This record gives sequence, C-alpha cells and structure tokens, in this order.
Amino acid sequence: MQTDYSNIPNKLELHYRFTDDDHTMDAIIRNSCERELLAIVNEIASLLEVDITIETEASRNGGPNELWTLVSENRYVTGVIIGILINVLSRCLTTDRELSDLPKQELKLKIEKLKKGLKESKDEKPNINPEDSITAFNGNNKIIKYKSNFYQSLNEYAKVTQVTTVLLSHENQPIIDPTVIEREDFDKFILRTDELPSVLDENATIEIISPVLNKGKYSWKGVYKGEVIPFSLRDNEFKDHVINRDIQFKNGTCIDCVLEISRKKSNLGEIQNSGYTVMTVLRKHDEGTTTETPQGKRYRIKNEMETKQLKLF
Repeated sequence: MQTDYSNIPNKLELHYRFTDDDHTMDAIIRNSCERELLAIVNEIASLLEVDITIETEASRNGGPNELWTLVSENRYVTGVIIGILINVLSRCLTTDRELSDLPKQELKLKIEKLKKGLKESKDEKPNINPEDSITAFNGNNKIIKYKSNFYQSLNEYAKVTQVTTVLLSHENQPIIDPTVIEREDFDKFILRTDELPSVLDENATIEIISPVLNKGKYSWKGVYKGEVIPFSLRDNEFKDHVINRDIQFKNGTCIDCVLEISRKKSNLGEIQNSGYTVMTVLRKHDEGTTTETPQGKRYRIKNEMETKQLKLF
C-alpha cells in the first residue's frame, strides 16, 4: 500500500502585512530578509546533517510574500526543519548575548538525539522531542545573529506592520495555526550591541612572550596562531603557581589552554577578535618537555566522559 504524503508538511509561507494595500515591498529589504531566513534553514540542516533543496513558488495570496518548498529524501525532515524555523522566528531574545543556560556539550547531545531520530525514521514520522529542537536551535549563536539581522531589516522598514508564518502541506493546507509577530515586538528579537558571542578554542597553544609574575590585573602577552596577542589569565590555580615561582618560563615556553575569544562587528560589518582570555591551562611545555596541569587533567577526564555519552547516540 502506497503511503499518502499529501498531508505531510513541506512548505513554509511567510506573509508580510503593510500599512497600505499596494502589496509592494522594497526589493533590497525583501532580499535581505530572505537571505537571513535561508541562512537559518541551511544552518539547521547542516547541524542535523541532512540534505535539502529549497524551492520557491508563487504565493497563493499575492503580494511580495515568500512560499518555500523544502525537498529531502526523508519526507518528514522538511516539516521538522520548517517547524524549527517558525519556532526560532517567534522566540524573543532574553539577553543581548543570548547564550543557552545549558552547557555546550548538552546542546550537542540534544542535536545528536534529533539526528538519531531522523536517521532511524527513514520514511516514517520521526520520534523526536520538540523541546530538544527548541532548546538546541534557539541556543545556536549563528541562528541568533541571522534572526537579529532579519528583524533589524524589518524594524528599519516602517511599511511592514506584521510578519506571519505558517506550516503548509504538499497541497498548501495549513498544518498548524499561523504564528504572528507584530511590529511592536520586532525589537525583542534584535541584538543590542556590536559584540558577538565569544568562541572557545578548547586546545589553543600560546607561546609565552611576557608572563605576569605579580598580583594585579595585568595582561600577559603571547603568540597565538602566528599573531602576538595580549590576554588575561582566569585560571587562578595556574596564576598562583606563577606568582609563587613554582612555574618557570624560558624562551619558547608554550601553554596549551582553553582560550575564550571575544568578538565584535566593525563599522564595516566585519567580525573582529576583541579580546582573549585563558580559562584553563591544560599543559605547559618547553624544550621537548610537556607537563599536564592538575586542572588540565580534570578537564580532559570530563571531556572524555562527555564524549562517551555522545557515542551512545
């Protein structure tokens, strides 16, 4: 018996409402919004490791609305991705640098569960927890930025009063009630600063040029990926050993560490590194000798245990 796919969701309709009835929209604004939405869809698909094709077609309601059809080998994947997209677009930011309260490793676990559910479903409805998708993707820094850009463009275009999204079936029938975002709420989705979420290099190597041997809020200096950088040291355990002269530095001494890199957008829209913080010193090595720090050992064991959890999925 052949499966009836007519009611399986695979389309997204996005409808702009205007202050007037002429159904025209600034082409640059519209293309800018479309670019951000496509970036969100592609990021979701990339994290889920699924291949999709996005097709556009004429809107059934007329006017400059978006009607997208998603195509995938697994027919149920398309509905999952569109559902996640609609949820992302309707979820306000809680802070300017919205980072999930969950540890990064736990977010990975949730995505792994979603991937596992989609792969095992093959051509049947996947058994996945909607709460996992809400948490995992609303905590994704790239998605947060794309969403902010989308609403920033609309916020600067006074003609748009409302954005409506709805999940449709193959035959253009609504699967769920439309989600409506009013203009007065656009501001709740926009990042308020040029600062971007920081990134973490969990196995950075820094050659020490200038250590700080005394107490105080002074910057260290070292070479990271061929560039001389100032950095602060937040690893108090390592810092105390340095101040007590338990750790010596020679020409060519390096540390392997967990390095947090702060970032911001320049006036030209380019992403720049704005600060460096060593969170944990994992190892110190010089003249062919490598010494793992106690905190580095604890960090390694913790990661090994979390990796074993991931492999269960």
